[in-house]
Amino acid sequence: MECKVRSFKRNAKIVATMGPSTNNVEIIEELIKAGVNVCRINMSHGTHGEQADRMAMIRKAAKNLGREVGILLDLQGPKIRVDKLPEPLDLKDGSEWVIGETKYQAELPQYKDCYIPTIYDKLVDDCRVGERVLFDDGNYSAEIIDKEEHIVKIRIEAGGLLKSNKGINLPDTNVSVPSFTAKDREDLAFGLTQEIDFIALSFVRRAQDIIDVKEMLKEAGKDYPIISKIEKPQALENIEEILEVTDALMIARGDMAVEVGNHLVPRIQKDLIKRCNELGKPVITATQMLESMIDCPSPTRAEASDVANAIWDGTDAVMLSGETAAGKYPIKTVEMMDKIVEEAEKTPHKLPLLRNVEIDTITGSMMVASSMVAEKIGAKRVLVVTETGYSTLEMMRFKPTVPVLGVTRSVDAMRRMCMYWGIRPFHIPYREDDANIERKVIELAIDECQLEAGDRIVVARGDGRFFKSGSANNIRVEIID
Repeated sequence: MECKVRSFKRNAKIVATMGPSTNNVEIIEELIKAGVNVCRINMSHGTHGEQADRMAMIRKAAKNLGREVGILLDLQGPKIRVDKLPEPLDLKDGSEWVIGETKYQAELPQYKDCYIPTIYDKLVDDCRVGERVLFDDGNYSAEIIDKEEHIVKIRIEAGGLLKSNKGINLPDTNVSVPSFTAKDREDLAFGLTQEIDFIALSFVRRAQDIIDVKEMLKEAGKDYPIISKIEKPQALENIEEILEVTDALMIARGDMAVEVGNHLVPRIQKDLIKRCNELGKPVITATQMLESMIDCPSPTRAEASDVANAIWDGTDAVMLSGETAAGKYPIKTVEMMDKIVEEAEKTPHKLPLLRNVEIDTITGSMMVASSMVAEKIGAKRVLVVTETGYSTLEMMRFKPTVPVLGVTRSVDAMRRMCMYWGIRPFHIPYREDDANIERKVIELAIDECQLEAGDRIVVARGDGRFFKSGSANNIRVEIID
C-alpha cells in the first residue's frame, strides 16, 4: 500500500479520543479526513472486546482512505473513585463525613448516614491528618481531621452533590499504589495482542514507573514508545529522572490542575514543553482544549487561544478527549482544531531556531544539516529515508521550516511518525533485490507532492540501510527534471 500524504499545511499533530460518538468506520474516516493523526484508546472505559472492535474500525477506516494513523493505548493508572451509591450524597459545607472501603460500611453502622465508600484499600494507611481530599475533579474539597482503623474522618470545606464513580484526589498524600496497576498489566497484555503504536502511562510519579512498563514489554518481546502522563506533584519533583527514561510526555492538565491548582498549570505547561523540545522528545498538550464543543458546534474564544498558545509554546501535538469520545460534534471539533493550529503556525517565530539547538548524535547532525541545506537552497521538500523512524524523530526536534516527508518501508515506523511534529509519513514497500528502489522513492515522492520541473528536494538518510549497504548517513540535493 502506498499511503497518501495529507496536506502540508499543518505541522503539529492532532490526537483524538475514540468513544461512543466515534463508534463506526464512517465517522472515523471523516475524523481522519478532518485531520486526526493519532487515535487514543482510553482504557478507563469499555471492555477489552469493545476496545478491540474500536481498534479494528480505526485500521479499517485508515485502509479505506489509503492513509495510516497511530493508535495510542492509554492505561488508566491508580484512579481512586467513589464506589456505587444508592443515591447522591449532599456534602454540605462544614459537615463531617468518613471515607472507607465499601466492605467495611456494614460493620460501622454508627457512620451509616455519613459514609463515603471507595474501593481503594490503602486510603487509611496513606492519608495523614491535615491533608486535603478532593472530589469530582476538584469541584468539592475537604480536610482530613482524624483517622480510625478502617476510615478517615473529613470536614467538608466546599461541598456539593457527590455521585457514584466520581474521582477522589489526594494532592498532599504520597499514594502507595503503583502507577502501573494490576488492571494496567491486564490492559497492556490485551493491548499487546492488538496493533497499537504508543502506550500512555497515567499518574507517573518517578522513573521506576516507566521502567516497570518497559520490563513487561521486554519480557513480551515488544518495543513501543511510552508516553508519561504528567499530572501528579511528585512527577514534577522527579521530572528530570522521568525525562531520562520516557519516550514522550503528555501534559494531562485536568488531574494536574486538581492536584497542583489551576493557577500553576500554564507555567508548568510552558516548562515541560520547553524541556521536551530541548531533548527532542514528543510532547502532547491535553485536556479541555475545546471542551465547550462537547455540546456546542463552536469553541469559546478562550479555548481557541488556549490551543494557539500551546502551539506557540512548542507542543508537538494537541489532544481532544470528551470532545470526540462523547461529544455531539466530533468531526466539527477536529476541523476546528485543525484550523486553529494551522492559523497559529503562520507565526512560527516563537519556535526554537536550529542554530540554538545542541546536537549530540550523528543522526541529529545529519538531520539539522539537511534542514539548513533545504532552507538555504529554497527546497520544496526534505525526504528523510528511514528504517525505524528515528531519523524523523531527530528531524522533528529542529522544527524545520521546509516540509519533511518521512519515507519508510515499515508500517510500524510510519504509524509512529504520525505523532512527530512536521513529519508526513510515506510508506513504500519494496523487494530487497529491487535495484531501482532509490529512483522509485524519489519519483513517487515527486508525484505525491506534486513537484514541478526545477523544484529542488533534499534527500537524507540517517538510520538503517533502506537502499543498500553503506548508504546511510548522507545528504544530497535533487533537482526535478
